[in-house]
Amino acid sequence: MRPELKQKLDKELSKTKRKNLMFWLIPVFSLVIIVLVINAYSKSDGSSVTINGVVVSQHAQLYDDGHKIYLMVKVPDTKNLVKVALPKYLPIKRDVAVELRKKSTAFNYKYTFVRYIE
Repeated sequence: MRPELKQKLDKELSKTKRKNLMFWLIPVFSLVIIVLVINAYSKSDGSSVTINGVVVSQHAQLYDDGHKIYLMVKVPDTKNLVKVALPKYLPIKRDVAVELRKKSTAFNYKYTFVRYIE
């Protein structure tokens, strides 16, 4: 192959590689920025609020290695029921007051079970 032709071909290949790299680099860089912003926004100050609610019903998700029990709790400051995971080895009680911990996340709140109030 002639040297001029080889140089021209190498130039064209390098241009194509550069274009392909830029084509993938810009979306990946944008995605990384978006993930970092969401991650920084979702970090809360660690504060949580204790609230009380009433257990309306329960819900179970079955798995091969066990199951997870959820309580559906009516909380005064929300319109819908709140789904809260019940810790293992605690009995399921309905129509009983419960204490929950409300912690803010990026887009809504996360509720965790603390104890039954009797």
